[in-house]
Amino acid sequence: RSDFNWGAEEWEVYGPGKLSIYERGGMLYGSDNGRTVWYFSAPDKYLGDRSLSHGGKLKFRLGHSEYMSNGKDMIKDWDVILESRDWRIRVGIKNLIPPWVGATNNDLSMDEKSWTVMKGQGHGHSPTAVQFIRLLSSLSAIYIRGGYYDGHEETWLDSVALEEGDHHYETLQRRVEKHHHEPLRKKREAEKKRLEDEEQEMLVAAGELPPPEEQAPPTPTAEEVGEMIAARLGKGRPPAPPPAVESVDVRGASG
Repeated sequence: RSDFNWGAEEWEVYGPGKLSIYERGGMLYGSDNGRTVWYFSAPDKYLGDRSLSHGGKLKFRLGHSEYMSNGKDMIKDWDVILESRDWRIRVGIKNLIPPWVGATNNDLSMDEKSWTVMKGQGHGHSPTAVQFIRLLSSLSAIYIRGGYYDGHEETWLDSVALEEGDHHYETLQRRVEKHHHEPLRKKREAEKKRLEDEEQEMLVAAGELPPPEEQAPPTPTAEEVGEMIAARLGKGRPPAPPPAVESVDVRGASG
C-alpha cells in the first residue's frame, strides 16, 4: 500500500517531456505544462510475481489540484496500464476518469474481463485467463495516468493498494506453474539457445571458430554419461531364467 505520508515511496513518472513528481501533504503529485499524456509508475514492491492479485482489486484515489484545458476536451487515452515484458503483453482500461471532476475513488477488478489487450495476442479484446495469469505472474509495470488536459495541470495520487483475490492458494499455484513458470523456462531456454547459435555463426563467419562440422563434439555431462552406461548395461544383460515349474510326484498315481 502507498499513502505517501513519508515521501514518494519510490514512485516515478513515465512519459515524454519535462515532468515533475513530488510529495506534499501525504499525497503524490505530478505536473506538466502542455498536452502530455504521462503516468505515475509503480515501484518494485507492486511488481514481479503478483499472481495472488488475480481476482483481487487495484484501488487508488486520483484528482487534480489545478488544470487548464485551454477550451479543449479531456485527452482520450488509456487510464491504467499493466505490462509484462516477459510475455510481451500490455493491457489497459479507458474511460475510467470522468472529465472536469476534481477527485475520484477508483476500485479496479484484477480479472481478465475488466481489461483490454493493448499490445500482444488478442489486441483490442479482453485477455484470456491464461494471458492474465501470465501477466500478473511476471508484472513489470503498473501505470496510473496523470496527464489529462491540454494545458498546465497538477495531478495527485493517494491511497494506492493492490489487494489479493479470494482463491484456493494451491489451485492457483498449479495454474501458475502450468501456464507461467514452465512455459517461461522453456521460452528462456529457447532464447538462450538462439543467442548462442547466433554468436557461434558470427564467430565462424569471422574466422575465429571452425565450421560446426569440423568442431569436436561437446563433452557429455555427467548425467548423459550415466544414461549411456545404463543403456549399455541394459543391452548386455543376460536374459532372465524361465520361471520355475512346480514338480508333481506321480509315483503314487494308479493306472
